[in-house]
Amino acid sequence: MKWLVLSDCHANVDALRAVWQRESDCDRVLFAGDMVDFGFDPRATVEWFMALGDKLIAVRGNHDEAILTHRNDPPFPGTPRNFQEMTYAQLAPAHYAFLAALPHETTFTLGDTDFYMCHTTDELSDDDMYLERQLPAMQTRALFNERFAAKFPTARAPKRVIVYGHSHLQWAASAGPGQMMLNPGSLSYRFGSFEPVRCADYMVLENGAVSLRHVDFATDHLYARAADFADPEAARLARAFYRREDV
Repeated sequence: MKWLVLSDCHANVDALRAVWQRESDCDRVLFAGDMVDFGFDPRATVEWFMALGDKLIAVRGNHDEAILTHRNDPPFPGTPRNFQEMTYAQLAPAHYAFLAALPHETTFTLGDTDFYMCHTTDELSDDDMYLERQLPAMQTRALFNERFAAKFPTARAPKRVIVYGHSHLQWAASAGPGQMMLNPGSLSYRFGSFEPVRCADYMVLENGAVSLRHVDFATDHLYARAADFADPEAARLARAFYRREDV
């Protein structure tokens, strides 16, 4: 069995398509939240996930939540000032309904593995969002065991995995025999200057093995679309997310 693990797409359908070109033979897609916001193609992105049907297991991210919270705001006339206005202009009631149906957290069993999936580390602990850089092995194991004791009082499978996103940092850590904590990283962009933003990060779980993967996607046209924003600060942020090699 092959399970594709994704997170933090942020309306970047180009990155999704680049990953799918390589991994369309997967049996399941696990998505850890932030499907929309801070990206240029929310409608196409949501429809891509909707088309997966029963193959998809997904949770709602904090950016999805923010867009849902303001979905009834009045439309903005003229050129959109930022990503949020662009999102409201593209999404229709069916897209909002799909996002609203996503849970904040979920548990499920695939094969020989129990999964707990959420978006933010706040649902795991009160630590800084960069969980990957904060927890030594002993704390990772303690956090893992506490979470599974709450979510799976009676274990259903010999292996256990926690999947989350939010930090945009790709990370895999053992929490003991047969136990893993996984963050697939962001499909769309890195925070700050951690690495060039010309690749989508994701993971594949196949036959018990975890594979950290990356695929390049074109960003020049995304960088250029930043000029569509009337708000100069929003345009600057968009260019930072999809910066070119010479920027």
